[in-house]
Amino acid sequence: MENNLSVRAFVCVSLPESVVGEVAGFVDGLRGFAGFRWVSRDQLHVTLKFLGDVSPGQVSRLDTNFSRLGDVRPFAIKTSGAGGFPSLDRAKTLWLGVGEGGAQLGKLASMVDKAAVRAGCEAERRGFHPHITIARARAENGFGVTRELASRLSEAPLVSWECRGFTLARSVLAPGGAIYSPLGSYPG
Repeated sequence: MENNLSVRAFVCVSLPESVVGEVAGFVDGLRGFAGFRWVSRDQLHVTLKFLGDVSPGQVSRLDTNFSRLGDVRPFAIKTSGAGGFPSLDRAKTLWLGVGEGGAQLGKLASMVDKAAVRAGCEAERRGFHPHITIARARAENGFGVTRELASRLSEAPLVSWECRGFTLARSVLAPGGAIYSPLGSYPG
């Protein structure tokens, strides 16, 4: 049962402003394609773990546990094209994938998951696939990507940056899309 004081939270790797600008510019060029809600520039990140509704006590334990993980050794991340979950034929989510740095993100996601479990959150059951979400389907069962949109997705920019830590973030659902705010940052 949801507590009125609970917050909807997730853990992510933020993108530097230069990368946000390049990815947001690419997404802006896709906004004319129907069937999807395109994310705004302030929603661009790599999710390490979605936590769902967490209590204030869990937020405090998460902060303590994440702080104890120690510094994240900086590593390079580079995108590697676009795709869709579960597929482009019936995509519920469109994304930019991560090539370089994907293994390190996977290790970081595993560390975050273990720390979150110690804080009373559920263990992750799905495999980790590092990506930056760029759109969500408006239809519950997904939406097939047109040939024209697939062609445009194949032109996704290859952007790179250095991961220097991660963030515990709050997500407030709003009519115009989720609004994210940091609850804690854990630098590398």
